[in-house]
Amino acid sequence: MRRFERIQRLGILAFLIAMWLFFSVMSPYFATWENLTNILVQSAVLIIVGAGMTLVIGTAGIDLSVGSILALSSIIMAGAMKAGAGFVLGVSLGILSGAAMGLVNGLGVASLGISPFIVTLGSAGIYRALSLIFTDARPIYGLPLEFRFIGTGSIGPFPISALIAFAVVLLAALVIAWTRFGINVRAVGDNPEGAFRMGVPIRGVLVSVYVISGAAAALAGVVVSARLNTAEAIAGLGMELEAIAAVVMGGTSFFGGEASISGTLLGALIIGTLANGLTIINVPSYYQQLVIGIVFILAVLADRIRRRESNLI
Repeated sequence: MRRFERIQRLGILAFLIAMWLFFSVMSPYFATWENLTNILVQSAVLIIVGAGMTLVIGTAGIDLSVGSILALSSIIMAGAMKAGAGFVLGVSLGILSGAAMGLVNGLGVASLGISPFIVTLGSAGIYRALSLIFTDARPIYGLPLEFRFIGTGSIGPFPISALIAFAVVLLAALVIAWTRFGINVRAVGDNPEGAFRMGVPIRGVLVSVYVISGAAAALAGVVVSARLNTAEAIAGLGMELEAIAAVVMGGTSFFGGEASISGTLLGALIIGTLANGLTIINVPSYYQQLVIGIVFILAVLADRIRRRESNLI
C-alpha cells in the first residue's frame, strides 16, 4: 500500500510537470514569472480550503458548506470593517465566525449523528441564504488599504496570499504527522469503533475537524476579499467541488483513515494550473469544469483501486 501511495504521488507530480511543459509550449506567456505568481495567487484560496477539507475527509466525512462559509464570513468581516471595527478586529471576527459555522456542522455530525453530507449540504444553503439576506445581494466595497495588502502585496518576489497558503499547509502537515490529534483523525476515519475502544474522543475529533474546516474557509475568504477589494454573497460558489477534487486527487481516501496535505497541495496546484493554462490558450471556462470533473472521477477510481490492492495484501 505504501508503495502504491508513493507511485500515486509521483504520478500526480509527473502530471503537474507535464501540464507545465504542455502549456509552456502552447503559449509563450505561461512560463513567465508574472504568470507563475498568478497561478500561486489563484491557487492560494483552494490550497487553504483544501487543507481544512483534508482533515474532514480524513475522518471519512465531507464538508459541502465551505463555499458558503467563505462568503458569509467575508461579509461579516467586511461589514465589521466598514462599521469601524478596524483591520485586525474585522479579520478576527471573520475567522471566528467561520469557526462558529464549522462548529454547528461538527455538532450536527458528532452530537446529533446526522450524515456529514446532509448536515453540510443543509448548512451550505442556510449560510448562502444569510449572505444574500445580510447584503440584499449587493457587494460590500471599499475595504481598508492595510487589509487589501493581504491580497495584493508581496514580500520580495512572493505574494503574501501564497505565503499564507503555504504556511497553512506547513502547519496542517505538522499537525497531521506529529500530533496526537493528527493520529486521532486518521484513527477515527479508519475504524471509529476501534478508535473508541482505544480511548480516542471521537466526538471531540469530529467537532474539531469541522471547526478547522470552517476557520480555513473563512481565512480563504479573507484572501479573496483582500484580492478583489469586495465581499459578496456569491463568493466561493463551486469551491467545495474543487476542494474535494484537490484532496482526493492528492491521495486522501474518500473512505477516511488517511490525510495527505502534500498531496492536497499538489492537487490544488494541478487545478490552478489547469484553470490558468486553459484560460491562456483561450479555452472557454465551462471546459475547465469538464476537465476538473473528469480528473476528479479518475482520482476516485484510483483510490478504489488502491484500497482494493491494500485489502488483497
